[in-house]
Amino acid sequence: MRTYVAVLLSLWLGRGSTAQGDGVPPELPAATAAMRHAAQDLRIGAGLVVVRREGELHRSVHGGMTADEVLPIASASKWLAVATVLTFVDEGKLDLDVPVSRYVKEFDRADKEALTLRQCLAHTGGLPARLDDRMRGFDMAKFAAAAADAGLRDNPGVSFRYGGTGFQVAAVACERIAGKSWHELFAQRIAVPLGLENTRFGTLVPAGGEPGTAALPWVAGGAVSTLADYERFVRMLVGKGEFDGRRILSEASVQAMWRDQVPERVEVRAVGFEAAEVRYGLGTWIERLADGGVRVSDPGAFGFTPWIDLDLGTGGVVAVRDRVGRVMGHVRSVQDVVRQAVRAPAVAGTSSEVTLEHGGRDRHYSLHVPPDAQGAAGLPLLVVLHGGGGSGEQARAATGLAEIGTRAGFVVAFPDGTGPIRGRLLTWNSGGIQVYASEQGVDDVGFLRALVTDVAKRVAIDPDRVFAAGHSNGGMMCHRLAREAGDVFRGIAVVSGAMNFTAKDAASPIAVLLIHGTADDHVLFQGGAPRTAIGRAGDRTDASVQVAIDYYVVRNAVLGYPETKVDGKVRTDTYAAARDGGAGVPVRLIRLEGGGHAWPGSAEKTRAIADQPFPFDASRAIVEFFASLRPPPRLGAAAPR
Repeated sequence: MRTYVAVLLSLWLGRGSTAQGDGVPPELPAATAAMRHAAQDLRIGAGLVVVRREGELHRSVHGGMTADEVLPIASASKWLAVATVLTFVDEGKLDLDVPVSRYVKEFDRADKEALTLRQCLAHTGGLPARLDDRMRGFDMAKFAAAAADAGLRDNPGVSFRYGGTGFQVAAVACERIAGKSWHELFAQRIAVPLGLENTRFGTLVPAGGEPGTAALPWVAGGAVSTLADYERFVRMLVGKGEFDGRRILSEASVQAMWRDQVPERVEVRAVGFEAAEVRYGLGTWIERLADGGVRVSDPGAFGFTPWIDLDLGTGGVVAVRDRVGRVMGHVRSVQDVVRQAVRAPAVAGTSSEVTLEHGGRDRHYSLHVPPDAQGAAGLPLLVVLHGGGGSGEQARAATGLAEIGTRAGFVVAFPDGTGPIRGRLLTWNSGGIQVYASEQGVDDVGFLRALVTDVAKRVAIDPDRVFAAGHSNGGMMCHRLAREAGDVFRGIAVVSGAMNFTAKDAASPIAVLLIHGTADDHVLFQGGAPRTAIGRAGDRTDASVQVAIDYYVVRNAVLGYPETKVDGKVRTDTYAAARDGGAGVPVRLIRLEGGGHAWPGSAEKTRAIADQPFPFDASRAIVEFFASLRPPPRLGAAAPR
């Protein structure tokens, strides 16, 4: 049986199509028109897909192209190659920052002792862009020897030199540690898990020759693929390493691809396309767009171009075969059209700012409504509470829950707390912590009840699926809501927040998700006084995470023996077996080993004093947790007031 979120997503992804019925691909009309114009102007076949983690947003083919037409993809091979290499990094079999000579003995020589695999994949190793001849008759062993003999053009780390030699060295390293051919490794680690039926590596010259059998598969530019295959690969990257529930790459590895890997002092110039501001990750061009967005891409010499707009959580593939100089202007136009289309209300939903008078104060919240909510059945509501000193806007930017939530069919609200300066240094009266809101006796429980009522007047929400999520002081506020507003909020998700409010209690079960890092110095996992805190908020003793678990396990009448899953440094304990048998209202703890206080999964630090975000998608975990819940019985509780 599919979960509620899966049903919502399947319905939503069908919207926007030009026709209804099985087998009809979703379509963004503006993107179709832009791609059709490009194909007609260039007089070539062309295809376009646009995806989000959950699935396809758009697919169109033009000029005789088919989604299964096999094309040489040139430099778009680099993403495939990097992903394959990073699977070894995830397993601890490769280290990007040790000398290459540890894996490829031919490089154990004085001039290359400082060269690392990270530099090979970021074009900063000083290696020549390619070897002088066409490497006829070479296999991987002959290439390794020739590359080791080739002189460096610069010392490692002092220049950016775009080419394929470093990638090939990384491929040799993979073969040596695995004892298998590159063809086998790519198939086992990437192609088969993703269901890529027509994607293989071939020769450099001719491009993509002998796919799957070439003695020297050119990993930086010799692959062939299809629109349908590469779409699945991009969906995996947009999904931060997951595809249809299967983990292909770790989140940390995907983030490393998108992170600038070139020393700051080294200049980077785009190759094959024009960009005002560009840097380079692992096999990836990183471009800061004029509107502040960030795009990562891997365009090939024949125009085949995959890209991801990180700020929008969308990716795409333009499949063509031509010269990049003729094609790239059209590709850029199509990318711009797609970017506008996915930000439109019909796809992205609507947003508004709301002022609500409560307790003699003007309170504020932003409201984000999914597309096509008008006339829909009651939708779930997620209220997201910022941390101490933050704001609703800061929480929206740090968590990404406006986008993730609305894509999953949630209405999402980001309220502001209160503070001494309007819009700044805002806090919640969560109890057990000395902050402005508690010192002023602000009725935040009443305000958040009123917010739910106000949202219900604007959007058809389901009163049985109203949830709250919060970070730090906002998470502490969620614990208070669980005790004083359990008739309104059916579940809470607390990130790095202690259960310090115990003055009141509630009997009704409530779904609980706790996410906490073991190295959090602001709100300690084991409880106690903070090791790091700001102002009077540090004059407290926090309850431990275990205290919260024990309380909710008793309240929900579930057994204290969890189902445990471990994925690297992420441990998930779920308490869901009811004491009287059957399934109870769940209590879940996600323990991040070594995680700090920052919102896990944030793209970057949100404040100068914050620690580095742990590479775990807390926002996705929250939405999936709430979406999986069955609406509980009302137990005679009053309606939101």
